[in-house]
Amino acid sequence: MRLKSTEIIAGTTVRTTFVSSGTTVGTNASALYDKTETLVDSISAVSSGNGFWYAIHLVSTPGWYVNQWTSVIEANTYIHRQFIRAILPEVD
Repeated sequence: MRLKSTEIIAGTTVRTTFVSSGTTVGTNASALYDKTETLVDSISAVSSGNGFWYAIHLVSTPGWYVNQWTSVIEANTYIHRQFIRAILPEVD
């Protein structure tokens, strides 16, 4: 199975998004974990209105990361994960 991942340049910020169209989210947080599931960064997401939520994380070291959104909608907790790969560009 092939999973989609987002590639960024290490040492930069990555903006992650969550869409909750048609629902009201009570609590929405974004966490960034490294490949050993160690927490690297976490933040309360910011709503820009119309169901769009944003979080900005700094990824300083090359490697694989997992961005996890945890959202509480009414009495239910939802978790969404995505892969992020931070790379250093090759210079000739």
